[in-house]
Amino acid sequence: MWRRGTRHGRVLSLDAALGDGLSLYDLVVSEVDYLAHTAGGVFEDDRLNRVLRGLTPVERAVVFVYAEGTTWTEAAAHAGATDPDAFGERVRRKTRRLAAEQHRRAELARTAP
Repeated sequence: MWRRGTRHGRVLSLDAALGDGLSLYDLVVSEVDYLAHTAGGVFEDDRLNRVLRGLTPVERAVVFVYAEGTTWTEAAAHAGATDPDAFGERVRRKTRRLAAEQHRRAELARTAP
């Protein structure tokens, strides 16, 4: 368990013990459909939709958990990866690569005659 100081408080690991054998992980709902928070599962920014379409369902689940404020490793562990460090890093690199490709295509479209 680790603690990290911030200006106005402390940040705890999701593995932090809460007593009675509970951790912060136990308080997180495991089957939250983050896409349900959007209109019909589609985000307003089409660039995000294109990146998400390039991911497998498990990779998308990692991205959604990461977006809620965890690390890539914690997000991969929450998604059930057997090697959370490696899987989280792979998803991080893949999303960056897909986002860079979307940016490159947008620049090409903008500068095309």
